[in-house]
Amino acid sequence: MINLDWFQPYDGTIHSTGVIYAAICNLPRDIRFKRENLLILGLLPGPNEVSLHKINHYLAPIVDELESLWNGIILNRTDDCPNGKKIRAALILVSCDVPAARKICGHISALVSCHRCEKKANYENRQHNFAGMDDMDNWFIAKDSSKHLENALRWRGCNSDSARKKFTKSSGVRWSELLRLPYFDPIRFITVDPMHCLFLGIAKWIVKRIWVDMGVLSSNDLNNIQKKMNEFQVPADLGRIPGKIYCGEGFSNFTADQWRIFISIYATVVLWEYLEEVDRKILTYFVRICHLFVNRILETKSLDEIHKKIVDVVTLIEEKYGRNVITPNLHLSLHLSACSHDFGPLYAFWCFSFERMNGILGKLIYFDYFLIIL
Repeated sequence: MINLDWFQPYDGTIHSTGVIYAAICNLPRDIRFKRENLLILGLLPGPNEVSLHKINHYLAPIVDELESLWNGIILNRTDDCPNGKKIRAALILVSCDVPAARKICGHISALVSCHRCEKKANYENRQHNFAGMDDMDNWFIAKDSSKHLENALRWRGCNSDSARKKFTKSSGVRWSELLRLPYFDPIRFITVDPMHCLFLGIAKWIVKRIWVDMGVLSSNDLNNIQKKMNEFQVPADLGRIPGKIYCGEGFSNFTADQWRIFISIYATVVLWEYLEEVDRKILTYFVRICHLFVNRILETKSLDEIHKKIVDVVTLIEEKYGRNVITPNLHLSLHLSACSHDFGPLYAFWCFSFERMNGILGKLIYFDYFLIIL
């Protein structure tokens, strides 16, 4: 599995450093993302993020190595294997946030179309939305990976930047060096990261952008919610207890993990009395989705239930709050069950560990920077 992300290593200045990680999926999930088992395949110097297809310059040598691994290499000879041992490996999974995943795999912006199905964004009231749950059967169809490859090759054959931009706008595809791998599926092998989609994307958006910004939860309600939450006593191993509910615009600076904790433990009890019937249904379904998804063992019937409830949540939001509020994350959540069916429970491929490594690398780079100055 590979991951692409950017982080800010310095305080007081804008400087985005990129990094390409890899994790070995053969390792058991309890040790797969330990610091000593994560591989750093490349660093992308700043100060700005690499734009669009230019990421291919950094991917090319990595893909060369992946091709060698696919063809097979001989490990050093040992007493047990006097002739050496041939091993093969394959890239089966790209797990990043949405902008990075599209950049590394050659898909157009998430604001324009979905990278997994035939759904295209509607442009209404001078903004994009992914509404249209009433005709879901017409667009919830997996894209053709062979067609994607064909279009990517045609993009590579364009003889100017303007021709490439025009072709990308019509086809939604750019060339990615990952397509050199004969087995790589640019549709199925790209997951929807649950950390960014489910917790930072949907949980945060429902509570802050709908219920707080649209006046369902007032400032006085937020104060009462904070007081009620302060009465909770939960085991320390469940993670940090969310705080600062009433500060700023509400739910100030919550991390993805704090949103996960809030939805799983607090939300139903502290929000219920302030919500109307439809919003209570949205909350109930979403809490159930998160509860099932974070289990360490997932059954097929659970994935079916999750998908049905995600459809219900998106439909209820569209019916009550309008088409304009259906964001790319709400649409992408419809594909989470399929990703989990292919690659296991969410914690087997979510980006929490890669984000943690960003913090570690950022501190190392910051420390080295001051050593150079000294």
